[in-house]
Amino acid sequence: MVKPQTRQELLIASRTKFDELTELINALPAASKTKEFSFKGRDRNLRDILVHLSAWQALYLHWSTTNLKGEQRVRFLPKGYTWQTSSKLSEQLRQLNQDLSVDEAFKRLQNTHRKMIRQFESLQQEQLFTHNFFNWTGSSTLGDYASLFSAERYEWAIRRLQHFRHDLAQKPLVTQ
Repeated sequence: MVKPQTRQELLIASRTKFDELTELINALPAASKTKEFSFKGRDRNLRDILVHLSAWQALYLHWSTTNLKGEQRVRFLPKGYTWQTSSKLSEQLRQLNQDLSVDEAFKRLQNTHRKMIRQFESLQQEQLFTHNFFNWTGSSTLGDYASLFSAERYEWAIRRLQHFRHDLAQKPLVTQ
């Protein structure tokens, strides 16, 4: 995937990748949606991937909307975490949501996705992709963060689920 460089590219990539992810999820057999992955990784099933996506989008939305309102909240990550320890945060978010159903996790993702798209639509090209437009984005643009937590993250999830789907094709589910 080519990283979006304009507001229009960000909107198209985010919507397209979300739709692709949704189609992939909908194409999975119902019984496989709660099945554990056979491959290693932090995310062990579809719910974990959905939780990961929506939780990081919620972090992005809190950080960006707070700063856009003029309330200086420079930190993106919660206190106690750095980008070097962000994997620990991801693991904590996964563990906190083990009781969530796949359907509830997908609804959360749909909700955060809608909020992300609304934000992208409300911002101008310059706000999203001009370096140093906002001092709270550091050396990156807001669009860099927006792309990372939407289209790029959806692409990651798609690859994980394609791997899972491939595994399912190799070892079909046994129904009784």
